Formats: sequence, structure tokens, C-alpha cells
Amino acid sequence: MRYLLPVILIAVPLISYIVWYRLAREKARRLEEGTLPGWREAPWGLIFLGTLGLVIITLAVFGLVGPDPSGDYVPARLEDGVVVPGYVTD
Repeated sequence: MRYLLPVILIAVPLISYIVWYRLAREKARRLEEGTLPGWREAPWGLIFLGTLGLVIITLAVFGLVGPDPSGDYVPARLEDGVVVPGYVTD
């Protein structure tokens, strides 16, 4: 996982840009030809699908590599004027 994270951080923006660039070129070509449907002029569909995709990916990642749900959380507290940080017991 340690070596995969930098690859992901580089690959995701690069792939996103390539996809956007190709879609923008196709849209410009079809707009110039006059064959672009009216609904394609508004970006709301792509924004919705992109947001939905990110939510699904985020939930999947947190479900797979997120914190272990077992154990009890003990919140931070003040003891003798010193803040004791919170922790999870097993």
C-alpha cells in the first residue's frame, strides 16, 4: 500500500485529465458540426456522475482500509490539568 499511494496520486489526476480532454474535443467537434444534443451543453450530468462515482469509491476505500470498528472509544479528558488524548480499547 505504501508504494501504491504515490502511483494512485499521480495516475488519477492524469487519467481524469485525459478523459476530460477527449470528451471536450468530441463535444467541440459535434458542436461545430451542429450534431450536439441540447442536453450535452449542460455539464450537470457529468457532475452528478462524477460525484456519485467519488462517493462510491470513497465508501469502498473506507470500508476496506478504514479503522477497525471493534473496540470502545474513550474520549479525551482532563486529568489533573493535563489533557489525556482519546484512544480505542480492544
